[in-house]
Formats: sequence, structure tokens, C-alpha cells
Amino acid sequence: MGPASLAADGFAVLSAAVKTLAYMSCLAAAGSAAVLVGLRRLDGEAARAVRRLALAGAAAAGAASLVRVPVQASFLAGGTWAGAVDPVLVGAVLDGPLGTSLAVRCAGLAIVALLIIDGAAARAAAGLGAVAVCASFALRGHTLGDPRFVPGVLLTAHLLGIAFWIGAFAPLLRSIRTADPRRTGALAHEFGRKALAVVAGLAAAGAALLVLLAGDPLDALATPYGRLFALKLAVFAALLGIAARNKLRLTPALRAGDPAAAIRLRRAIRLEIAAVAAILATTAALTRQSLP
Repeated sequence: MGPASLAADGFAVLSAAVKTLAYMSCLAAAGSAAVLVGLRRLDGEAARAVRRLALAGAAAAGAASLVRVPVQASFLAGGTWAGAVDPVLVGAVLDGPLGTSLAVRCAGLAIVALLIIDGAAARAAAGLGAVAVCASFALRGHTLGDPRFVPGVLLTAHLLGIAFWIGAFAPLLRSIRTADPRRTGALAHEFGRKALAVVAGLAAAGAALLVLLAGDPLDALATPYGRLFALKLAVFAALLGIAARNKLRLTPALRAGDPAAAIRLRRAIRLEIAAVAAILATTAALTRQSLP
């Protein structure tokens, strides 16, 4: 394997790592904003902690997203460092779908950053910013094919659901550390009740996207894209299993005041975080593959 191939492989790894970081931080920022809008049982300190996470996520997401530009320019040059700083190639990236996507994303992140102000209006605006952040992912990649509108809406809804799920991790973990089991159980119950609709939407949007983008799902499984998609669904199924156990067993125990349930819930949430990280890393690899 020659130096050029090694460089290209290195940039492929770098691209996947940057994309994974961008996905995680974008969804953490958007999800924190969604949680502030959607969960009513957050106390004042918990809400302030979620706001801080949203701001940190927005800053990290903005930085990771902007790094995508030189990384993409390097790919246009065959995976070279010189390509990453070539003004012509960087300009071509900014003029293309990635540039449009990043412009919308950074605008959405800036709106989420309005959470630096405490108030209902800032929360409502941040909720709209979260929608823009998620919609930005639909402005490039496979959803640019025909038809564009329906896959774009489905992908945005899919990402909003995942973001809401991710955004709930921090307040739930914080509640376990600082609150009594009954208060944690009340928060977990509210999240679990609303997560039912989120889960249904995630499943429906994911299935519809696969059919729209890949045609016959069975034929898609014969492609690298289809196999990675199947892996993503398998990890998601494991995530749903953990969430179902939380709702059916741990949440009732917490509401009954069982302190041991809080320890089990903390472990379950950590497993969910690992599963979500695996899904996002798989998605970063998935978007490098071609559809059949």
C-alpha cells in the first residue's frame, strides 16, 4: 500500500471521527433544547444544567461541523493535507450541499445558544433551533435524490426523536445523583410516556427512509449500505430493549421509593449512551457508502 493510499485511508478515518463528533454534539445540543421544551418536571437547577449542556453542545457542534469543510476538501484532492487548505477546493465545498447544510446547522446552533438567556421565549426559540439543526442533515447526502421533500422530513423527524432521547440522559442521571427516588421516578415516568411516541416515530421514519432511499430492503441488504443499516437497526433494537426495561420495571420501582432502582437505572442509562454512540458511529460510516 503506497503513501497516497495510506493518506486517503487516514482521511477516511478522520472524516468518520469528525462526523461522529459532529453528530453527537449536534444531537446533544438539539436534544437538550427539546428536553427543555418537552419535559415539565425539570426543577430549576436541572433546567440550568440542561441549558449549560445545550450551550456546550452547540459550541462543540459548531467547531466539529466547520472542521468538516477542510476534511471534505482533502477528499476532493484525493486525501491530501494540501487539499484541506486549497482555497479553490474549500470554496467548492462551501458552494455545494455540505456548505448549505453547515450554514443551516450553524444558524440553528446559534439559535439554540439563545438558551444563555433564561426564559420561556428563549426556550421556544431554542426548540426551533433544534429543528433547524436536525433539518440541516437532510440538506446533503442520500436525501438529495428524488423525491427530496418526504425523505428530508422523515430524516428530520428521525433525528429529532433521537435528539430528544439523548437530551434526557443528563437530567435523568443528575436526578439520580441529587434527588430522591420518587422525584427521579416522576421524571422517568414523564420521559417514558413521551418516549413511546418518539420510539414509534423513530421506527416508522427509519423504515420509510430505507424503502424510499434503497427501494427493496432485501436487495439493499446485499450492499455495504444495507448491511451497515442492518447493524444500526440491531443496535437500535438493543437500545429499545433497555428502554423497555426502564419503563416497565425500573420506573415503577423508583416511583415506589426503591433506592436500589436508581442504581440500576444509572447503569441502564450508561448502556443506552454507549448504544447511541455506537449508532452514531455506524451512521458516520453509513454515510460514506453508496445506495444500490
